Amino acid sequence: MQKKQRTQAARLKGFRDYLPDAMAARVAMIDVIRREATLAGFQVIGTPALEYAVTLLGQGGDETDKQVYRFKDHGDREVALRFDLTVPFARFVAEHQNDLAFPFKKLQIGDVWRGENTQKGRYREFCQCDLDIIGVDGAAADVEILTVFQRILSALDVGGFTQAVGNRFILSALIRHLLRIEAGAGEASALIALDKLAKIGTEQVLGLLHAIPGADAGGSAALLSLLTSHDSAGHTDLGLIAAELKGDDVSLKEIDRLRFVVATAAAAAGAGPEGLRIDLTVARGLGYYTGIVFETTLTQKPGFGSISSGGRYNDLAGRFTSRDLPGVGGSIGLDRLLSALEEMERLKSHQVKPVFVAVATEDALGYAFELVGALRAAGIATDIGMVAKLGNQFKHADRLGAPLVVTVGGSEMQQRTFALKTMKDGTERRDLPASGVVEMVRTSLT
Repeated sequence: MQKKQRTQAARLKGFRDYLPDAMAARVAMIDVIRREATLAGFQVIGTPALEYAVTLLGQGGDETDKQVYRFKDHGDREVALRFDLTVPFARFVAEHQNDLAFPFKKLQIGDVWRGENTQKGRYREFCQCDLDIIGVDGAAADVEILTVFQRILSALDVGGFTQAVGNRFILSALIRHLLRIEAGAGEASALIALDKLAKIGTEQVLGLLHAIPGADAGGSAALLSLLTSHDSAGHTDLGLIAAELKGDDVSLKEIDRLRFVVATAAAAAGAGPEGLRIDLTVARGLGYYTGIVFETTLTQKPGFGSISSGGRYNDLAGRFTSRDLPGVGGSIGLDRLLSALEEMERLKSHQVKPVFVAVATEDALGYAFELVGALRAAGIATDIGMVAKLGNQFKHADRLGAPLVVTVGGSEMQQRTFALKTMKDGTERRDLPASGVVEMVRTSLT
């Protein structure tokens, strides 16, 4: 007989399997996010994983475009897997604008894909939990986004965390003013360089800024000096920034708004500078941001990177519609956060431990399912034995962590009774009436 050819069981690099405990924790986290977002008036939507390539490309910047999974489908169309949920949301809003009430507050939870270099906590397929407010450009929306994320992360019990809030408009104005370059490729290169500051340090970022064609070398040092200067509360010193941009009334107005947004959000969320602070070194790598930007890091994992980020994107929907639809939003990288909590040993067990119904004889299977049905109808998680030997069923129940085992056989079926064993201490009661199975099990679980 010819030997069966087998395929090696192997996952693609950058992709992850989830065992039941981790998946249960993931689902529980999603439930918390959905609950908090719903309390704040956000509505759940969904968009396809696959979009026309032209919808996605050119929105996140050259670096992001390189990471997009794209190909031709069976209809020879250029398509791509979404790299985030924000760009598809802009398309969604333009397509369904007549069906939405603006300002529109949305929650979307779904997988995205990026072909980037993998590292600890960073995958090529990962779940994002996005909250966005579109159709209004005002401080209230900025404050709302920051405070809702504060509430969500507090409810998720991630430990200490800091939301660092920057502003792309102010940062771009500083770059143009100090580096003496025009808006365009040079400014984009500077933003990308500054976004790497926390990872590679001041000296290497300075080298990247010096390498930008036409950039003023002295201005690069001045720029980094301003961005890394702090006031007594630990915020970026906006007084120094305002002095440097004196005469630029639009930028000065944006500075006042940034102060107000962070102060108001901190008061609303009960967060001090350690939980919510102004940090103009936050640049964000995606190219569509126009106002506030934020990144959230965990106090216990300072080198882990951001687990939640976002910002204002006032021009994104303009690709798809002439209607003015400014937006602001943010995302929690669920898989990244899960990985951090695993490392911090803060991941709580959410795995349901079901009551187990063991079937001693084959003729009692129908009766066993009758009891299972009664328990499940009462909201009690219940599993049932599916192997022949009773001993093996008890071993399986023990491995599942079942707190109780209900046992039935031919005699129990005839007498309409059952036996109940508490697995923790091994105590067992017999000849219990079937009519009381729900009450007996519920009492034993408390």
